[in-house]
Amino acid sequence: MTMIWMLLLLMLVTYGFIAQRRQDEIAIAHAMKECVRHQVQYLDCARSNHTFVKQGGAWRFRTIYLVDFSGDGHSRYQATMLMKGNRLAAFEMPAYKAPNVVFLQ
Repeated sequence: MTMIWMLLLLMLVTYGFIAQRRQDEIAIAHAMKECVRHQVQYLDCARSNHTFVKQGGAWRFRTIYLVDFSGDGHSRYQATMLMKGNRLAAFEMPAYKAPNVVFLQ
């Protein structure tokens, strides 16, 4: 009987690991899309904090990611991205230095 419980626990831990890795891959794709949308250079994406919360009747991972980007190629800024499950919930960028742009008249 204890062997069955150990096997179930192992399966649960494995499922949690795989689900978190999948969310990480989706978060990186969202971070790259947001950087392209804001016309900045994507540098890095790292998981900061994650919890397991009940959302809409189902249990989901709520994870905060830190996304590093550069506006001019020399500086480094940090945006915050919130993922609920595998969906992008929020993306907050700080003010950043844009490259020198010349406007033609």
